[in-house]
Amino acid sequence: MDDTKELTDSTGSGALRGVGIGCGLLVAVPVLVVLGFLVTYAVQRGTPEEYERVAPEEMMSRLSALSHEAYGVLGLDGDTGPETDPDPSEPSLCYPGGLESIADEPVEGAYSLADGWETDGVTEADAKPALKRLHRHLKDEGWDIDAYEKFDGTAHRAAEMAGPAESLTLRASRAGSSDDGGDTGLLFEWQDGSDGGRFSGSVVSPCAYDTK
Repeated sequence: MDDTKELTDSTGSGALRGVGIGCGLLVAVPVLVVLGFLVTYAVQRGTPEEYERVAPEEMMSRLSALSHEAYGVLGLDGDTGPETDPDPSEPSLCYPGGLESIADEPVEGAYSLADGWETDGVTEADAKPALKRLHRHLKDEGWDIDAYEKFDGTAHRAAEMAGPAESLTLRASRAGSSDDGGDTGLLFEWQDGSDGGRFSGSVVSPCAYDTK
């Protein structure tokens, strides 16, 4: 009889201990998650972004060179080249990624620039093979092709597909020195219009620190 009572008491105590451990875990896990979040956030906030240090004038020169290279590959007839501005454009602010982004605060001393051009009177018959040449060139040069498509006003389709289009788009990017804000971005687009079509190109720099 006593043995049975002792067994019952032991089983009951074990069950209570199990419930206590389970409740403890339910409380401890969220606390650990919050602590991990706070520690990770603090580490990221205390670690400077690994942006390259480049003067805006030098960065703008790089963008202009990329614009002219791409324009040469496009081989659009009747134009001498993109009219790019040699002076730095109005810089854009750079924001960190990761958990730091919740603070919505720009990185002090960091900037990004853009360079663009437009050419009128380009027909779809000229724009399509031009973009195809540039697409092949960028792939050969190691660029990541983010989009290569045509837009007919209702849906996006692969640029190689047949049929009329209202616009053709090619987007590409290449990673720079930083995993966070370090991509150089390219956008080339042809849009149909009453003047025969407009072809545009733009280059966006990765984030960088000013040398001043």
